[in-house]
Amino acid sequence: MSAFMNWMIYGATGYTGQRIALEAVKCGLRPILAGRNPQRLASLAQQLNCPTRVFDLSSVERILPNIADCRCVLNCAGPFAETAPSLVSACLRTGCHYLDITGEIDVIESIAARHEEAVCRDVVLIPAVGFDVVPTDALAVHLKKALPEASTLLLAFTSTGSLSPGTARTMWQVIQKGGRIRKNGRLRSVPLAWKSQRIPFPSGRRWAALVPWGDVASAWYSTGIPNIEVYLAMPRSAIAVLKLAQPMISRLASASSGADVEKLIRAILRLPPAGAGNSIDGLRSPNVRLLRHVELWGCVRDSQRHSITGTMITPDGYDFTVAAALGAVQRVLKEEIAPGFATPSQAFGMNFALELPGVTLHIEKSHSRVHREPSCEVTQVVT
Repeated sequence: MSAFMNWMIYGATGYTGQRIALEAVKCGLRPILAGRNPQRLASLAQQLNCPTRVFDLSSVERILPNIADCRCVLNCAGPFAETAPSLVSACLRTGCHYLDITGEIDVIESIAARHEEAVCRDVVLIPAVGFDVVPTDALAVHLKKALPEASTLLLAFTSTGSLSPGTARTMWQVIQKGGRIRKNGRLRSVPLAWKSQRIPFPSGRRWAALVPWGDVASAWYSTGIPNIEVYLAMPRSAIAVLKLAQPMISRLASASSGADVEKLIRAILRLPPAGAGNSIDGLRSPNVRLLRHVELWGCVRDSQRHSITGTMITPDGYDFTVAAALGAVQRVLKEEIAPGFATPSQAFGMNFALELPGVTLHIEKSHSRVHREPSCEVTQVVT
C-alpha cells in the first residue's frame, strides 16, 4: 500500500477497534493499528499482520509525526470528548482526513465548528460513522424528504443488545450532563429521562426514555429540522432509576471505579458485556454474539400537523458499526469527498446505511392531517 493510501485505526485494541481491524484484514486492507498500549498493540499486530504505532493524544505535536503519511484516521477510542480534539487538530495540520464512531453531541458540535478550517485545509471531518448515528441519520433524512416542511423530528431505537467497556464509560460521561434536545434550532439541556413514551416499533410498542443521542446534533445538520428528540427503549424500571439518578450522578462519578460504572450502566439498562473483549480468536468465533437486530422508529411533523412515520431494522449495533465505519473509510480512500465537516448522510448520500448488510427501511407512502397523533404522542412527561 502506498503511503498516500495509509490509514489508521486509533484505539485499535478496544472492543470495536479490534472488530473493525479484523474485518478490514478480511477485506484485504492493512490498517495501521494505533493506541497507547504497546503490549496489546504488539499482540494484535502479530495476529493480524498489520503495522503499529504507539502514541497518546496528550498533545498535537506528539500526534503529528505518527499520522503524517496517512490519508485518514478512524478514531475508535472513547470517550471521544477526550480523544477527538487533539486528533482532529493534528489531522487538520497534516491534511489527514478524520472519521470517528462517536455519538457524543458536544463532540459532533465541536467538529462541526471546525468546518471552515477543514475546507481551507482540504480535510474531511466525518464524526459518528458507526451505529451512532448512521442509521438514525438515514431515517431522519428519508423522513425529511417525505415531509419537506417538517419542523419536529422524533427518533427512537431499541437496545443494541450488549455493552462494551468503552461504550459504558462514554455513556457514563454523557449522562452526567443530563438530557439534551434541540428546540427551535438550539440545543437545550433537560433532566435525564425528561420524557418517556411508548413507541410503536416493528415488533410492538415498547417504553422508551429521552436520551442525549448524537442525532440531536447530527440530524440538525442533515435535515435542518429545528426540533429534535431521541428516545431509547428500556424497561420502565430503568426509566424510573434515570429520573431519580440526576442528583446522585456526580457523587457516584467521584466514588465509583471504572468497573463499577460499567456494572451500574449494564444493570440499569439490563445489558450483558459485549463479547470477547481483547481476544481476536474470540471475536472470530461464531458463538461470541447471539444474532440480534435493532429496531428504529421515527416521526416527523410539520406546523400543519401533517405527520409521517418510518421504521428501520439493522443488525446488532456493534455489527452495524463495523460495517458502517469500514464502509466509510473505504469511501474516503477511494472517492473524492467534499472537504469540511459532514454527517454520514451528507458525505456518503442518504442511502449509505441502506447499502449495508441486513438493513431495511419502511416509510409511510403518504401523510395525512390528523387531530391526534398517537404514534408521536408523549404519554408521560417529567419536568
